[in-house]
Amino acid sequence: MKPKYFVAFLVLLITTLTSVPINSAFGTHDLDRDGIADEIDSCPNIQEDYEGSIEGCPSNFVPWYDEDYDGIQDHLDQCPNIKENYNQYQDYDGCPDTAPVTDPSKVADTDNDGFIDLVDNCPNQPETFNGILDRDGCPDTLSMSGDRDRDGVLDAVDSCPLNAEIYNFYEDEDGCPDSVISSEFLDKDNDGIQDKIDSCPNQPEIFNGYLDVDGCPDTALASDFTDLDGDGVADRFDICPQQPETFNHFSDYDGCPDSIPLLLGGINDPDGDGIIGSEDLCPEEPERHNGFEDHDGCPDIPPYSIDKDSDQDGIFDSVDQCPIVKETYNKFQDLDGCPDYVGGVGGTPDSDGDGIFDYS
Repeated sequence: MKPKYFVAFLVLLITTLTSVPINSAFGTHDLDRDGIADEIDSCPNIQEDYEGSIEGCPSNFVPWYDEDYDGIQDHLDQCPNIKENYNQYQDYDGCPDTAPVTDPSKVADTDNDGFIDLVDNCPNQPETFNGILDRDGCPDTLSMSGDRDRDGVLDAVDSCPLNAEIYNFYEDEDGCPDSVISSEFLDKDNDGIQDKIDSCPNQPEIFNGYLDVDGCPDTALASDFTDLDGDGVADRFDICPQQPETFNHFSDYDGCPDSIPLLLGGINDPDGDGIIGSEDLCPEEPERHNGFEDHDGCPDIPPYSIDKDSDQDGIFDSVDQCPIVKETYNKFQDLDGCPDYVGGVGGTPDSDGDGIFDYS
């Protein structure tokens, strides 16, 4: 070959090699855009510099970096910090994985992330292999370090931070396993609504867009069941038909949000405890709903805004016959403020059993 033709051939060859697109002529993909297809590129993530041998790696490349010691060099390893589990499925990508299921008789892996559904916390969402909780089967990021149950829902917004979410397309964002049976999350009818807030704990809810939070099977047929604020309390029973109820176990059937001042015809509730100001003995201090004098509007722990309670038994000193000795709540004269010992105690007689010693 004449020298001028040889030079022209070299120029043409170099021009062709350096202009190959990402879909290389030699293959289907070329991640590093060096003109050598990934299928034959020894360094698919590092560009060839076309000095010395042309195998896809730069001439100064030192090949043996293998941080996870799985025998796959880091420049070829898609999971350089996690060992490959050699199971004859994608054994050259460097990632631990399980062969996808093609036979229905085998164990399912719905999201095809290599974790079978049986052990996958997020069976419908594929794992992101990024060195963060890579064995839980959930997509996650560095910001997910505050996720104790490793369900992919951060503790800050997880209603059940110690119980992993079951991804079943029902309330998957609340972080709670919606079919768990336990003393804390009891749900006898398995409708996803806990018994403690389920109006029909033995009958599963019918999710039809109508009163879906009450836990009862129902259908919207009559016009008198309209519910403008969508809180599950029909307008004809709802005192606040345009403000949704806050279900906090206090006055949950009046239809009003109990944490805002209640304004009905000039009647207000300054402390937002659900007891209107004219009937609230402590209008600036919210009632503590603990089963003791819950209708007086006062918190049953000192200090009280209207009186003292020296023995802290919940009875004001002004009406407490024993202001420095606590009442014993035994359903016997529980309002006098004194500890009652029916029948006498310590040898001191109480003939009539009224809690007052005979010599008193």
